[in-house]
Formats: sequence, structure tokens, C-alpha cells
Amino acid sequence: METNLMQITERLLNHIPQNLRLNEEDIKVLNSHLDFFASKADVIKNDFYDTLFSNEATRKVFHEGERPIREKSLVDWVVKTIGGNFDLNYWAWQTFVGILHIKRKVSNDYMIIMMHRVSDLVVSEAYKDLPAEEASRLKTAWLKVAAIVLSLISESYHYFYLVAISQTTGLNLNLLDNLVRVEVDNLVDANQKYRLK
Repeated sequence: METNLMQITERLLNHIPQNLRLNEEDIKVLNSHLDFFASKADVIKNDFYDTLFSNEATRKVFHEGERPIREKSLVDWVVKTIGGNFDLNYWAWQTFVGILHIKRKVSNDYMIIMMHRVSDLVVSEAYKDLPAEEASRLKTAWLKVAAIVLSLISESYHYFYLVAISQTTGLNLNLLDNLVRVEVDNLVDANQKYRLK
């Protein structure tokens, strides 16, 4: 049962086709827009948390009075992402978020929809403030980062959820995987009416 975050991150990154990974040009584009993101930090932060706090289901994820701490964390993530170094340590940090989301009961549906919300905001603000060609390049680079982050967080959430079940039940991951496959086959059979014809 592999629990080394760096090795798991490397394995997950290797699943991403080469043309969908960040390249040097994408990184230059992101790094060159640190001022743009700094100027949008409050817009992103406020929209993100106003959206989460406006919904009863997502509001339950937070502890009383913790919003300012989470807001700072989001701004720090944006700044580190845009101005940062996209090395294995950075990506492992994103993989670690999957574990934190299990602990905080932030399910992947929340995470995916909120990353979409942030991406939509980043892109619309870019097209408002930047020349069209520059906004287009930023959009391409940002959407790659967002997709890679989404894949790392969601897959690590899934993987570490299974690891936790395996460790608490004593079932090894292969046996657990086989049990899940059998049950998934049953679920597919029971829901055939939704299959595309």
C-alpha cells in the first residue's frame, strides 16, 4: 500500500498525456501575470467564499469563525501557483489537498464545481482586463493548471479514501478493488436503462 506522497504524485502525473501538461511557455505566461492575479485576489477570494457560504451544504464544511483563515489560504494558493515553481513538490502539495478534503468532508463534486467557478472568473476577468491574445494565452495556461490540480486532488481523494478503508479493515487494496469491481458490475446491471443506445 503506497502512501509516499511524492511517488503517488509522480504516478498520477504520468497518467496525464504530454500535450495536456504544463510546458515552459505556459509557465512563463502564468509567471508573467502575477500582478494580474494579485489584483484579482480579493475578487476570487470573495466570490469563492460568498458562493460556498451561500449554500447550506457547503457552509457545513467550515468551522465557526474560520473563513478569514481559509480566505488567506486560497489567496496564498493562487499567488504560489501563479508565481511558483511547478516542480514535484508543488504537485505533491496539490495531491495532499485530496487527503485534507477527506478529513474536512469536502467531496469532489464541491471541489470540481468550485475550481470551475474560479476558472470561469479568472478567464472572464482576463478578457476584461487584458488584450485578447494575451487573455487567450493566459486562459490556456490557467485551464491546464486547473485541470491538473483537479485530477491530482480528485484522484488522491479516491486513492487515500481506499487506503484508509484498507488500513482500518485489514483488506489489501487488490482485494478491496476486486470487491468494488463486483459491486460496480451489479450497479451497472441494475441501471442499464441509462446506458446510451
